[in-house]
Amino acid sequence: MRPDAMRHLCLAAALALATGCATTAGGPASSDTQAESSHSAMSNKGQANLSLAQNYLAAGQVEYAMDRANRALRSDPNSADVQVVLGMIREKLDDDARAGEHYARAAKLAPDSGHVLNVHAIWLCQQGKAAEADALFARAVKDPFFKAKETAYFNAAKCAMQVGQADKAAQYLRQGLELAPENRVLLVRMAELQLQRGDYMSARAFYQRREALGAPTADLYELGARIEDAAGDPSAAARYRQRIRDQFPDHTPTATEASSQP
Repeated sequence: MRPDAMRHLCLAAALALATGCATTAGGPASSDTQAESSHSAMSNKGQANLSLAQNYLAAGQVEYAMDRANRALRSDPNSADVQVVLGMIREKLDDDARAGEHYARAAKLAPDSGHVLNVHAIWLCQQGKAAEADALFARAVKDPFFKAKETAYFNAAKCAMQVGQADKAAQYLRQGLELAPENRVLLVRMAELQLQRGDYMSARAFYQRREALGAPTADLYELGARIEDAAGDPSAAARYRQRIRDQFPDHTPTATEASSQP
């Protein structure tokens, strides 16, 4: 899974929380007095409109999504989740300035909510504010009710890599894997990172952990081939490429893979 795909999953998880669905990114949204997620503090009307906004946004119907989100805002003006959804809609409209305002507002309304802080941090990193994002990721994982801390660690690692902090990125990925040792996305990203750092044996170890979980993809086999090429085992690399040809005959190799094939 590409890093940007993970980002969209994180945002979708925040949306699902807002509308009362069970997700891996659940958690309370604001104060110490709240022992349940923020959507429980919303009115029924607000929850219904926010759910519709989510559905419209997922379907690409941004105008309808905005209408429903604004209705939710009118009935629940202090909901952090409504602000998150409005931020996502503004991003779809390429209105980064107003998206940032919504995410910042959400973080003020729910300063201890892991899923809200995670989404705001993603946006800050996207805007080139890596240090601010890093601080919010650190706060996000302190939320004891945030059920998907590994996603925050993944995003923190991605942000660290964008500013050339490979060691910090590796640390975050390891922390994520301590929480979710069979998280396929984290294992692949760690294998890729170790390959980039020149630690081929470690890259192979993380790759093999991911491979053992099953459900291989052509991209996964491509990564295995690159690792084996770098580790000096062309025979193993060739076996991975043969698997691609056998199992994914319609797969188009990336430029990197095509150039490295014999």
